[in-house]
Amino acid sequence: MQDKTFDNYDKKARFLLPEIDSSNEQRKKYQIKKRIIILINNVSILKILVNNSSQPTPKKQFIFNQIINTTEDEEKEQKSSSSILNKSTLDIPKYCRPNVNNTLQEQAESLLPFYTFNELTRHNDSNDAWICIFGHIYDITSLIRKAQGTKLYQQLISYVGQDISFLFDERTHEPRRRIHPQTFESVSVIENLPELESLGIPFWQTKDLFIGRLTEYPRYIRLIHNFSPNHPFILEIAEEETIGQIAIKFLKYNSHIFSYIWRYNQQILDFNKTLTENGIPNEELFHDKHGWRSDNENCLTIILCFSDDLTIA
Repeated sequence: MQDKTFDNYDKKARFLLPEIDSSNEQRKKYQIKKRIIILINNVSILKILVNNSSQPTPKKQFIFNQIINTTEDEEKEQKSSSSILNKSTLDIPKYCRPNVNNTLQEQAESLLPFYTFNELTRHNDSNDAWICIFGHIYDITSLIRKAQGTKLYQQLISYVGQDISFLFDERTHEPRRRIHPQTFESVSVIENLPELESLGIPFWQTKDLFIGRLTEYPRYIRLIHNFSPNHPFILEIAEEETIGQIAIKFLKYNSHIFSYIWRYNQQILDFNKTLTENGIPNEELFHDKHGWRSDNENCLTIILCFSDDLTIA
């Protein structure tokens, strides 16, 4: 997949994790300042009580004890808050960190892959040959090599990178048949079928060359690293893909992608769920329903937050 960068994408945004957001520090500083003011007022009231009465009444004694207790509590809170602010770095919570055993990538790789039609069309030569039959994608590169030098070779080459479901019966999933105009015999619409069968069991009857499914609902997303918002990547993905499967496709751009936290609208995305399952609906379906042409530049944006985790690469 090719990445697209847009020079006119000048919008600036804050892409910080809430756990290390500087606004939290400002809020804590304000609370400490407020507590100090309360402490000063309590001390002033205490001095007035002491100066105005040599022998305090029970009511004044009660107020005196309350001020002492409040002052001690404020001092404890002030010390604990100051220790937090004096830390050079704040630890990122464990739930924000990827699994150190790299199971996220292993789980994603174990799932059935989904591909878009544009991905299918890119695999269109003898060294990288894919075809699709009723949503099932097969890698027939090895089969083409076996058929090299025969009529079957040219026929297979003419099919690569395409959906050839129209050549198969929807009920039996076998090649369609027709009546030969000269011999009036029932023959397959796929020429040289006997030669193909001589190489072994037809590939559409086994799972040996099966590599994945063709998506029915493609969609576009924009991925932005939080430290480089001016360099987005626009990817076409399958609706059925999980975040982990999308991350696998992004490995060629960032080999460390599984150590990033994926966020959308301040929400941390689950690697084992699809975009829709993470609460991100597919707007392409809405556009198709109304016959609109979607603008890929206006697709949803996912922020990739660096988690400072070097355990996954």
